[in-house]
Amino acid sequence: MYERTSEKIIPRNRFARRMAQHTFLVAAIMFFSILIGAAGFMLFEGRALEDAVIHSAYILSGFGLVEMPDSFAGKLFAGLYGLYASLFFLAAFSIIFAPIVHRILHRLHLDVDETAD
Repeated sequence: MYERTSEKIIPRNRFARRMAQHTFLVAAIMFFSILIGAAGFMLFEGRALEDAVIHSAYILSGFGLVEMPDSFAGKLFAGLYGLYASLFFLAAFSIIFAPIVHRILHRLHLDVDETAD
């Protein structure tokens, strides 16, 4: 997916396109994560769609619960979804910053005469 250290560094416009692709991937994963969370709150807590989306978005964003779930299944789901949200944060951070870190490391491994964009 990325260029090898023996290849020249990609131009800025291709790098911007790569960053946009990674950002879109994170946004898509976030959208499906909110859908899964909303479905869980609707199923286990009997929440309306708008309340379920707010609950799942708050947990996924790191704010925590809007209000404590009433049922045991809802509490269990909220806890497991919170653990998933922590993993989502780490994965999203990694996906977004992978091209940046790769570009920095690639630039460090190039010879001085090859660094021109």
